[in-house]
Amino acid sequence: MLKEISLEEGRILEPFFRDAYDCCPEAFVQGIMGRGFTDSAEEPTYGVIQIGDFCFFGGDGSGTLKGNVISILKNLYKNRDIIFVPLSPSWNQQLADSEYFERHIRYATEHLDLKDFDRDALASYVTRTTKDGQTIGETDDCDFIIRPIGEADYAALGNEEWSRDLGSNYSDYAEFKRLGLGFVAVERSTKKMVSGASSFSTSRDSIEIEIDTAPDYRERGLATAVAARMVLECIQRGKYPSWDAANLTSVAIAEKLGYRLLEEYVCYKRKYIRYINRQE
Repeated sequence: MLKEISLEEGRILEPFFRDAYDCCPEAFVQGIMGRGFTDSAEEPTYGVIQIGDFCFFGGDGSGTLKGNVISILKNLYKNRDIIFVPLSPSWNQQLADSEYFERHIRYATEHLDLKDFDRDALASYVTRTTKDGQTIGETDDCDFIIRPIGEADYAALGNEEWSRDLGSNYSDYAEFKRLGLGFVAVERSTKKMVSGASSFSTSRDSIEIEIDTAPDYRERGLATAVAARMVLECIQRGKYPSWDAANLTSVAIAEKLGYRLLEEYVCYKRKYIRYINRQE
């Protein structure tokens, strides 16, 4: 029987998520954010951790898929883009064999030491000129101004489709300011926020980075600029800037900033939403 556990109980799932590629699961294990589920709080055999639109499965998944995972889906996840990440062979097999899920690939980066990042190189991406001659930087005379996410910015980002994930995993701006951090690029001529880098999740020693850019402003170096500023801030605060890449474009940005590709890994998304909803 699948049971939800509290943040205070999250530490009981720690053995199942030691090999996670990013820091999202540890945010719950450390009692900071997210939701967690298991079969038994006393003697758990597996764990499920949900942070935003990611759901991680660890431990022994044998025989649990049809009852427990569909229960999670119908009660919690209505979003087609939820990403299911198996961290054990049994969960991977269950998801691979199921008619409800389809296979996708993501890319993990190596966990570096903060001193391995080249701060001068990162700073050069924050203050630069784009290929079409526009300037990016932190001063008010730049064409695109990089600034920290303030309270008004946080509220506005939640109203745009492209930028909703830049703060959506925190209950409000006060929690975001306490736990997270982020930067946006603002077009000076229109005063619009057009790109952002923010904390997707927060653990004690790490921040999972989220990067988003408005569709009309992509391929101008803005994502690289705000990401570089984000990494510099993480280094300053002693927080590891964890980078999990959804595609090769994200990998390329990460490598510019000094990350190294570790390996690709398998994840899953739902296929038959209508069928699953009929089980309710």
